Amino acid sequence: MLSVKELKLFVQRLTQKEFRTQLGPFVLIQRPEGKAGISDTNKWGVPPNAQRTSMARPEVVESGSLSLLFQFDDLVVATVPPMEGVDELSVGRAPDNELVIEDSSASKRHAMLRWDAANNRCTLQDLGSTNGTFLNASVRIRRETTLKNGDILSFGEVQYWFLLTDTLYVKLRGGDSRSRL
Repeated sequence: MLSVKELKLFVQRLTQKEFRTQLGPFVLIQRPEGKAGISDTNKWGVPPNAQRTSMARPEVVESGSLSLLFQFDDLVVATVPPMEGVDELSVGRAPDNELVIEDSSASKRHAMLRWDAANNRCTLQDLGSTNGTFLNASVRIRRETTLKNGDILSFGEVQYWFLLTDTLYVKLRGGDSRSRL
């Protein structure tokens, strides 16, 4: 994972197209492990990579979503394989997912992200997870849903900020990308 601080240095040497080629069409930004909302155990003392899925706490989901918006420099970009054409990214606790979430509130097979390059859009689908997949801390995903630039995704108690790579590029270069979120 690269921190936002590291990416700020990296982005100064690349064009927007080169940056997009390196990271893919979108990024998922999160708090580093051990920061608010991500702990070594849940309230029942269950470790994050436990065999059983633990229940998510709504207050953790809500506070975690807000903290993503106010702690930008302390966040990290999740490492995901570059996506091209029509591509899928599995999300969950099992080690064979493309995006592994090491938290017991995430299901082994939690959700699926689908990128459609022709339409420049990403969709999210919950795969019947125990704790659900939420959009912007309030909307539970029940069917495949198209994501918007700047959405906050919650898989159990773990949140990610979904940003198009071009928006991140502008923000890291010092431009104001708020109008695009």
